[in-house]
Amino acid sequence: MRESEDAHVKEGEGAQVRGSGDAYAKEGEDARVREGGDDGAPTSLLERRYRHWLRLLPASYRAEREEEMVSVFLEGSPGVSDADGPRPRWSEIASIAVLAVRVRLGGAGGAEPRFLAWGETVRLTALLGLGLQAFLGTLTAVVALRAYGMIGTAEPLLAQAAGPAGSPERLANILGVLTGPLWFAPFAALLLGHPRAARTPALVALAAGLPILVQTSLNGFPGLALAGLLAPLVTVTALWAGFQRDSRPARRSPWLLLPPLAAGVAVAALYEVIASPAATVAWVWPWLDELGLRSAFVLGAGVAYVCVHAYAPARRTPSWPLALAILALPTLCARLVGLSHHFGFADGISRTITLGMVGQAVLLLALVVGGVVLGMRILPAAPARSGRGPVEG
Repeated sequence: MRESEDAHVKEGEGAQVRGSGDAYAKEGEDARVREGGDDGAPTSLLERRYRHWLRLLPASYRAEREEEMVSVFLEGSPGVSDADGPRPRWSEIASIAVLAVRVRLGGAGGAEPRFLAWGETVRLTALLGLGLQAFLGTLTAVVALRAYGMIGTAEPLLAQAAGPAGSPERLANILGVLTGPLWFAPFAALLLGHPRAARTPALVALAAGLPILVQTSLNGFPGLALAGLLAPLVTVTALWAGFQRDSRPARRSPWLLLPPLAAGVAVAALYEVIASPAATVAWVWPWLDELGLRSAFVLGAGVAYVCVHAYAPARRTPSWPLALAILALPTLCARLVGLSHHFGFADGISRTITLGMVGQAVLLLALVVGGVVLGMRILPAAPARSGRGPVEG
């Protein structure tokens, strides 16, 4: 009996020793993970968090530069302990996000055909958007000069619609008129191959148009004001994102400044021609306000590209349908917001205008969906999948 008890004691001591050995082994393994093991596992909480944010970058880019970037980031935070709960700095996170956008738009070494196509799409969006803003600025200026009698005969009713003389409404209207032609400056700079010089004038033109949007919101139409901000905001964002330090924008003819100018004057003259009883031209009016003109522009360009796509296969490109879809989306949103304020069937004129706005929204929706589907179909294929899983980006 005594020998049996001694055997049990020795067996228990042996198990305890083995358990202690396992604990020491586990602790040693954890230490190797923290200090950098042979299996390449993340060595610290801070490194794991850096790698988490680096996943914003495309997988192909990370495969080449992730280790280098992690080393640089960690060198900037020496002696940091996991107990401190370290996190990447906000400036570092912002730099990673900006780099991710640049790479996915074909810059900063993102030479994959898919990324280059997206970069061309965003640059085309900026060019078309600035041209459209220049056209609308010309139209607004000509109509205002006509209303105040500086061109032809004064139109008191038009001037009164802008608010009583000396009122905040009138001041906002005048500022809005003056800001319209400001869009020609960034448009001209972009045409001449100086996109970085176009950035600041575009921001100035955008900011200068805010007072009239604020006034629209104060008048009880915040939805319309927000919708009116979307289209120029998309244009300015595309300008800043699409033209990077390492991109080489094509220089275009300065004569392209003339079409927006001529179109603005022509539409202003058209306003005079159709200034007849509203019942005879009610179906036209949904196409002659700002949203209608934006819609006519993108829809007309969409029809033109469909013809090119169908009859000139060699000139097919994903940039045009995707850019037109991007430009049509804020216009569609604005038109839907406008319908919530003007929807009605009280009489024949209201019914005609409302149906025209609904039809316009349907066409814009078709352009957005069709542009995305068509553009994605001819967009260059994503990088092939690797054995470790799907390639991101």
